[in-house]
Amino acid sequence: TGCSAAPQASSSAPAASSAPADEAVSSVVEPEPQPVPEPEPGPLAGMIVCLDPGHGITDAHAQEPISPLSDETKAAYVSGASGEQITEEALNLQVALGLRDKLLALDAQVILTRETNEATVSNIERAQIANEAGATCCIRIHADGIDDRSVHGVSVLIPAGELLGTPSIVQPSRTLGQLMVDAVAAQTDAKNRGLTERRDLTGFNWSEVPCVLLEMGFLSNPDEESRMIDPAYQQQIIEGVAQALIQWRAKTS
Repeated sequence: TGCSAAPQASSSAPAASSAPADEAVSSVVEPEPQPVPEPEPGPLAGMIVCLDPGHGITDAHAQEPISPLSDETKAAYVSGASGEQITEEALNLQVALGLRDKLLALDAQVILTRETNEATVSNIERAQIANEAGATCCIRIHADGIDDRSVHGVSVLIPAGELLGTPSIVQPSRTLGQLMVDAVAAQTDAKNRGLTERRDLTGFNWSEVPCVLLEMGFLSNPDEESRMIDPAYQQQIIEGVAQALIQWRAKTS
């Protein structure tokens, strides 16, 4: 007789535990962004400088009052000097545009009375542009001319006299003018012709802000004309004007 085998007992292994390990999950901590430091303001920050490149090419003809205090009139539009290589309005604008770039780099705000050689802007209008902008000062940029071709050098004209609509501009204008003629002469090695008071300039008499007129040199002198059209020489003029403004601000602030 056969006997059946006893059934085998099942012996399955216990299931592995799926519980998470008791370990902290590490995470990468990003560093806090550092604030970007504010750049130091330039030496002319907060100043508004009006640059007035003298003259301009125009067919306009008119008379205008020389002063808000007078009925006397002068021509509103006047052509400038001419050399053998350049005309004054073109030279004035070349230097003014270079000076604008320099002053912007020093953090000044800059306004120009014209940006092209063809421009119809009267002398009163030039002063009003600076006045309405609330300019800290106005720099009028010119070159000289005279029959004597040997005359040369740099000078600065400053406001004076009883026809000034705003007499309080006299002293700050004189201070700026002296600093400017000295600095430009030093930079360029041009003859320093000093300051000249003018009572008859419409742009001065209508100005409500300190104002000077830089005569960079004489287009009637061939050697000086050649220097003034040289970009390197123009840059020396520009550096002198910028130095004067920095010094003037330190004296008047």
